Amino acid sequence: MRRHAESSCHWVISAAIGLSLVVPGGLSAQNLPMVVTSESARATALASRADDALRYAVGLSPSLNAFDGVTGGVSIFSAGALSLGLRIRLQQWPADVPLAWQSDSMEAPHLITPRSAETQWLPDVPGDMATLTWARDDLPPGATLTLERVFHGYRAFHGHQARALGSAQTCNIDAVCEEIDWDQPVRSTVLVTVEENDARTLCSGAVLNNTANDARPLLITARHCDITRSNANSVIATFNYQRSVCGGANDGVSLDTISSSTWLGESVSGDTTLLELSREIPSAFDPHFSGWSAVAQPASSGAGIHHPDGDQKKISLFTSPATVSDNVTVGDFNVDAWRVRWNSGTTQVGSSGSGLWDQDRRLVGVLSGGSHSCDTPTGDDFYGRLPVAWDESSAIRNALDPVTDGTARSASGRDLNSIGPTPSPTPPSMEGGSGGGGTGLATLMLLLGALIRRRVRAAPAGGTIESKVVMSVI
Repeated sequence: MRRHAESSCHWVISAAIGLSLVVPGGLSAQNLPMVVTSESARATALASRADDALRYAVGLSPSLNAFDGVTGGVSIFSAGALSLGLRIRLQQWPADVPLAWQSDSMEAPHLITPRSAETQWLPDVPGDMATLTWARDDLPPGATLTLERVFHGYRAFHGHQARALGSAQTCNIDAVCEEIDWDQPVRSTVLVTVEENDARTLCSGAVLNNTANDARPLLITARHCDITRSNANSVIATFNYQRSVCGGANDGVSLDTISSSTWLGESVSGDTTLLELSREIPSAFDPHFSGWSAVAQPASSGAGIHHPDGDQKKISLFTSPATVSDNVTVGDFNVDAWRVRWNSGTTQVGSSGSGLWDQDRRLVGVLSGGSHSCDTPTGDDFYGRLPVAWDESSAIRNALDPVTDGTARSASGRDLNSIGPTPSPTPPSMEGGSGGGGTGLATLMLLLGALIRRRVRAAPAGGTIESKVVMSVI
């Protein structure tokens, strides 16, 4: 068994919930209960799932799963893992006794606010060994923890999420490079992971404002990211994962995460899903609740902001007007999309679900797929149109516009420190219609590792694309 640093269990930290958590002296990885995963189970799971580029981790059963709170913690080891995630359940656990989830390479742990009698998903940490610890002296006698699943990451890993730090294609542009002009959409963009079919996958997404301007934590992403009613509670949203300096070191590390969400609604034709995160977004995350427009007016210019291949946040820019493209085939689904061609930057797998912002910094769509890449600069990308999602889903309309019952087709963005009641927006002109039509679902997502990627045949310049535009996996 490999040696694990004892220092990870000897710390005092200030919890976000306002207390200091002290892990009792004398505990170390060596004297905590040790959980391992089965080598044969790992091999079987990886053989069946490793070729699916939508996934980065497989779920495995732990060798032990039930722990009395008096143990003070548990060590997790899964040989060869690039990252570890957990699914846990707590019983009779006080809300004021958080857990600390950490691996050797982390300078600080994730602090987990307990939700007793509920399943919880813990963020990925780097490496194949980690510890989950708590203040045992503060627990009642009946407090127990059950490890339901260990998620063994098998794709390249960055600092605190499950992709390769710096793995994006070279023509990508760090989001921080354009923060002066696009700061608000950048702060709206998050990395999204979810459990699906006993594995974990990732996408991108964005936090949206609503017409009530009440800081409701609404998160928009692509429907093909496969977040449903049944697995929305396994979503983990990571904020602020980006480089600190344009073109600088790969120093993007973020502990700014929110676990769990509620599924609100979806649009098949618009390849759109809307979620509500499980708690208010802390002001320390410095979030921006993005403005949006569901008006069927193509953007004259704008940006896409995303996490390509799960890497640090990037930005792509276009200066030629977007065009309407109905019934575009993307893999195994169709989408009514905005078609854009980038002047700088690109998108990759993992960028799926990220926002498209117009010249007025309003989100107008979410990424479905495309053929653009560093090697194919004349390719196009396709974003499920928000006007289509708006027309198709009353749930999306009502969540975004609770003030006028889904009739105001736009909203301004707001920072958290300026949130407060505002007058209802005046519904903008409806000229031009929604352009809706066709059926569509989604599926670009994260094609990973060996540069597998969804692409489309390059579309003709100008005009509306008919239903024969086809994306294929190569």
